[in-house]
Amino acid sequence: MRGANFFHAADRALRFLGLLERRCAACREPFEPPSAPDWPVPEVEDVLAQLFCPDCRKRLRPRTTGFCPYCGEPSLLEDAPCMPCDHCLRTLPPWQEFLFFGVYDDLLRDLVLRAKFGGSLAVLDALGRVFAAVCANHYAVTSRPDVIVPMPLDRARLCSRGFNQCREMVRRASAALGVPVRVDLLVKTISLTPQSLLNREQRSLMKQPFEASDKVKGLHVLLVDDICTTGATMERAAERLLEAGARRVDAAVLARASRHARSVAGPALP
Repeated sequence: MRGANFFHAADRALRFLGLLERRCAACREPFEPPSAPDWPVPEVEDVLAQLFCPDCRKRLRPRTTGFCPYCGEPSLLEDAPCMPCDHCLRTLPPWQEFLFFGVYDDLLRDLVLRAKFGGSLAVLDALGRVFAAVCANHYAVTSRPDVIVPMPLDRARLCSRGFNQCREMVRRASAALGVPVRVDLLVKTISLTPQSLLNREQRSLMKQPFEASDKVKGLHVLLVDDICTTGATMERAAERLLEAGARRVDAAVLARASRHARSVAGPALP
């Protein structure tokens, strides 16, 4: 009885001090999350419910319909059937499967920019948890990749930013899938104009900035980036991996930009 009273008093004290308080990863307001699911592969919505308050969660909806199944290009209507976009009807991308969480807009855009340019490790960890759930659910019903390869940064960009946000984001996906992260299989050797400042045509004309190691030969690779705008950069990276002997390449991003959006360029921190 005394033990129960002690733990009850300790719980009240910790809550009074705010040490057990759960705060939303987006707005930092306190909230009461539901009980954590106990199955090994939680649904994306369950992960969102653990990390974000109800108001923010309404602004972070996974896109389940209304996109191109080959490259993820969102349709103008969210509830439209999944149909190939004009670009993929002409030329299929080099990867076999494409998976993503949501459209690069509203709160998801703010969080990505906060993690990428604001250096918020807490937000980056939350996005990593969401991304891990996307990957775990997808590969629960299909063959898992052999390795995860985050999109590399050139040396100048890495030095100025201080970290590769993709490499940090995939840590939890690696643990969820039991798949190692390999940063030695793909490197970026050329510093180019930031991709957010280029349109699809300009990206298609850019030099091949990537080099792949022959160690990728025979491997099923999951190529990961945080944002996909036109897909041209990921296509170049996937092509290099396949040229080096990769057996298969899948592409996965957290956020997929829409050509119907007014703008996806110009980082502006919230």
